[in-house]
Amino acid sequence: MPVLVDPTGETVQAAKSPAPRTRSSLQGARVGLVDNGKRNADAFLRALGELLQVRFGAQEVHLRRKPNASLPAPPELVEDLLARCDVVIAGVGD
Repeated sequence: MPVLVDPTGETVQAAKSPAPRTRSSLQGARVGLVDNGKRNADAFLRALGELLQVRFGAQEVHLRRKPNASLPAPPELVEDLLARCDVVIAGVGD
């Protein structure tokens, strides 16, 4: 006898809220940019870093690369960014 299986399953909607905003602008901010390692992510993030400094007054830009685009950033990379940056932006490329 065939068995009918519903592949849709059930989902639970988790309550989401935005991360706390501690800055109202990037003026004087130390900005971290995380390259996911994919093609052209580094070029995009270098251009973004320059734009953030010129147009929005970011003081410093720290570009870092994750070793693997499919995995979370390693803890030592996260700790480095926490120590050096006020704001971090993760970038992607392809």
